[in-house]
Amino acid sequence: MSRSRVLGLIPARGGSKRLPGKNLADLHGRSLLQRAIDAGLAARGIDRLIVSTDDPAIAEAARAGGAEVPFLRPAELATDEASSLDVVRHAMDWADQDEPGAFSHLVLLQPTSPLRTAGDIDQTLTLCRDQDRSTAVSVTPAPKPDVLMIGQGGVLRPASEYGHPLILNGAVYVLKWDHLNIGGASSLRIRPITSWTSIGRWT
Repeated sequence: MSRSRVLGLIPARGGSKRLPGKNLADLHGRSLLQRAIDAGLAARGIDRLIVSTDDPAIAEAARAGGAEVPFLRPAELATDEASSLDVVRHAMDWADQDEPGAFSHLVLLQPTSPLRTAGDIDQTLTLCRDQDRSTAVSVTPAPKPDVLMIGQGGVLRPASEYGHPLILNGAVYVLKWDHLNIGGASSLRIRPITSWTSIGRWT
C-alpha cells in the first residue's frame, strides 16, 4: 500500500494542574475538544481523525463528537513531563499497526487552540506537500515584536531588524510520516493575531 492517507491526531489528556478539565471546558457552546474535532472532521485533507487520551470521560466525549478513540494513552504519556513527540510516536506506531503503510502525513491539532478552521488545516497541509517539507506549522506575528536577538559578534539587536518576529500558535502542526522531526526546516502558515488564541499548553 502506498502512503497517501493523512491521520489527524488530537492530544487530550485528562490531567491539568493549571486548568483542571480544560479539554472539556465550554467555549460558546462547544468544548475545546469538540472544536478541535469539528475542525478536523471538516478538513478535506484529513482521512482519519483520532483522539489520544488517558481519560475515559474525554474518550466518551470524543466518540460522541465524531472522532475515533482506538486506545487509551499509557499513564507514562499522560504526565506533565511527557513529551509531545512521545505522544505522536505512540499514535503513529498504533496507526502503522492498524493500517500498515497507509499514512503519508500526520496533522496534530491541540484543543488549546480553539479558533483554528478547517481551512487553516488544509492550507497548512497543502503547504507542507507543495514545498516538500518534513513539517509545516501555523504561526502568528508576535504581538510584542520588541524582542532582542543575538547578532554578529554577540551583540543584542532588535529582532525587527531580521523581519517581523513570529511565534508558534499551536493551531496546526503537519508532520511528514517518515520524517518525524519537529525541529527541522518548516514551512509556515501565518495566521492573523485576531484569529488566534491559546489556552494553557499542549496536552
